[in-house]
Amino acid sequence: MQPLSNARIHFNQQGAPVASDFEDIYFSDEGGLGETDYVFLQQNGLPERWLQQSKTYFHVLETGFGTGANFLVCWQRFQQFRAQNPSAPCQRLYFSSVEKFPISATDLQKALACHHELAEFSQALLEAYPPAVAGCHRLVFAEGQVILDLWLGDANDLLPQFPTDHQVDAIFLDGFAPSKNPEMWQVSLFEQLFRLAAPKCTLATFTCAGIVKRGLQQAGFQIKKVKGYGRKREMLTASVPAEHQLEKAHSISQRTAAISHITIIGGGLAALCSAAALLKRGIKVQLLCADADVAQRASHNRQGALYPNLTVQPTAASLLHCHAFHYAKQFYQHYHAIGLDFPLQFCGMLHLATTAHLATRQQKMAAKASWPNNLVNFVDAAEASSLAGIALQHSGIFLPAAGWLGPQAFCQALLAHLQQQQGFEVRFNCHVTALHPLATGWQIETAEHTFNAEHLLVATGADIGQLAPLAALPVNRVRGQVSHVQAPEISPLRTVICHKGYLTPAWQGEHSVGATFDRDGQIAQTTTEDDQQNIAELQQQLGQPAWSSAITAISAKAAFRATVPDRLPIVGQMAALKNLWVMTGLGARGLLYAPLLAELLACQLSAEPLPQGSHAIAQLAANRFNKD
Repeated sequence: MQPLSNARIHFNQQGAPVASDFEDIYFSDEGGLGETDYVFLQQNGLPERWLQQSKTYFHVLETGFGTGANFLVCWQRFQQFRAQNPSAPCQRLYFSSVEKFPISATDLQKALACHHELAEFSQALLEAYPPAVAGCHRLVFAEGQVILDLWLGDANDLLPQFPTDHQVDAIFLDGFAPSKNPEMWQVSLFEQLFRLAAPKCTLATFTCAGIVKRGLQQAGFQIKKVKGYGRKREMLTASVPAEHQLEKAHSISQRTAAISHITIIGGGLAALCSAAALLKRGIKVQLLCADADVAQRASHNRQGALYPNLTVQPTAASLLHCHAFHYAKQFYQHYHAIGLDFPLQFCGMLHLATTAHLATRQQKMAAKASWPNNLVNFVDAAEASSLAGIALQHSGIFLPAAGWLGPQAFCQALLAHLQQQQGFEVRFNCHVTALHPLATGWQIETAEHTFNAEHLLVATGADIGQLAPLAALPVNRVRGQVSHVQAPEISPLRTVICHKGYLTPAWQGEHSVGATFDRDGQIAQTTTEDDQQNIAELQQQLGQPAWSSAITAISAKAAFRATVPDRLPIVGQMAALKNLWVMTGLGARGLLYAPLLAELLACQLSAEPLPQGSHAIAQLAANRFNKD
């Protein structure tokens, strides 16, 4: 997979951004927002159609994100609509936009500065704007009322990854003019747009070029010429012909019908993040926790590092890491901002080249320029020492957006928040011993009670195989121990350090060092030997610095990680087991994966647009292990 390139732009005398490679403007000199309103909103019948929408959401698909002006105007109008019609069924706006050459954050800030009436929305977009990493980045705004799925890459490569039931209600066919950018305006583009169009979908585009007219008609759309904006004489609108509407309604496969209630088994990050995502979509949740409190097992650590694992060249797995990281960062920042009490520090992460193999790997990564420099920087030992605040002997890579948070504290704070929401119930000391299929769902047995659930999500981590219907999943139990240490000379440490293990900045006077990896361990109890192993590993990896002899272990935590042979989580519906869903196999990456995977599950269960494409979803599916 080739890395993406930012757009090369300059600004004309009127202050409008111009794409240097296409010599075309991003928006009209005569007023970009007026053009957006006329071409894309009015010609798609917005905002009137939002009031008529019977679904809980409206889905817009855009080709060519550009400066984001179309999205920002749409967001502004949707917010006005929601304020004026709070009881309307349409509660969320999904806006999926594809962009092959994303504008850099610096250029985007300059381009949006002229839209004073959108200043509040522009600032929110800039704060959430992702680095130029290929694939789908889900950005959530306005307390979840507005969701932007920013798909970075070629539209003709990405649109086929939209599931067929990823139906869209309106299409903003934008982008540079066909004469300037013929590579985009392919037959396959129009065919994909028609494939994704809901029966009542409409389309609008600024152009009336012959290639567009013919392409839309050949794909199946019914086109119409209307007056263009400003000096443009004509533009096009399109819709699904009547003879195709019924056909589409029958042929477009529906995802699982939206549900009203689900039972979740689990008490860690996976279960709680899933509960939060489901409640936001109006689905009631009953949580069954085996312990007396949440986060008593693999999610119980005091501190956990949050960062994506980057490979020399982008791979499907490393891209998923980046998407999950960017979403998780927004997720935790949101809950921190609304007052949940848990430690959170985005202080950056240094991955030190403590071995010759790591040094070579990082040098290759730098030479290939595989990742954008606002995601990762390459630093020598002196720069690493300056960033960390302590003397280091190795070069490395620095991820400025990474950091750490307290998993257990977050889970407990999130639980308290969920308990204040309507539709949430939790039962503690509720250890599930068996699951039995019923005609309409599942019977759940515990030592003291029996529950029935029509829909069931199992998110029990390393213990998932103890339940007979899920015993075939290839989930391994790997014991790990994290040590909590004091070392006065590293108290100034101000960034996470990763090597073969990791070291965090101090919280409440203690650093976290870990973690051991024991495939044979049978009991999740802490040992002095594991503390010694963690400290020895840190000393060895960092080159036996003088201060390392003073490290003292104060306490520790041990638990079983749930790992999978291909090192990817398992999430989604169990194909052969009706109404049974799973999330497991997050390994040591629960903080990274749980928020995005919970969002994916919630969208699957509520029949809303998914935050990843079909390729990514397939590599996470439980049935990927089926040999037949």
